[in-house]
Amino acid sequence: MLPAHLEQVKALLDLCFGDSAWTMESLRSQLDKSDSRCTVAVEYDRIIGFLAFEQVLDEGSIVEVAVHPDCRRKGIARSLITAAIQSAEGLDSIFLEVRESNTSAIRLYESLGFERIGVRKGYYQKPKEDAVIMNLSISVCNAPNP
Repeated sequence: MLPAHLEQVKALLDLCFGDSAWTMESLRSQLDKSDSRCTVAVEYDRIIGFLAFEQVLDEGSIVEVAVHPDCRRKGIARSLITAAIQSAEGLDSIFLEVRESNTSAIRLYESLGFERIGVRKGYYQKPKEDAVIMNLSISVCNAPNP
C-alpha cells in the first residue's frame, strides 16, 4: 500500500464499517509502523480490498480486513489473508478478532485454518457485540493458494 492509497482506503473502511474507527491519521500511522504491513486489492485503479497486519515478536495480528460490498464472495479477502499468512516468516501464530455475528468471515477464517480460542465480551461498539478471538498456528499451517 502506498500513501496515495490512504483516501481510497479510508472511504472503503467507512463504506464497510459505517462510522469507522479509522481516521486518516490512524491509517497513516498504521502505514508508517515498522511492524505493520498494509495491503490493498485493486481493480481498475479502484481499491476494493484492504488488510492491515501487525507483527510483535513471534506473533502476528490481522488488525483489519475490508472488501467493497460489491466485490464480496469473489476470493478477495481470502487472497489478502493468504498473502499475509505466506509472508509471516518467523511467526508462531496469527491472531484476529471478528464480530460474533459475522458468520461469513468466521467460516472464511476457519477454512484458512484459524481456530476459535476465546471471546471478548462487549468488545465492539455500534452496535455492542462480542468478538470471537481466532488463532492460526503457523507451525502446523500450510497456507492455501489464493
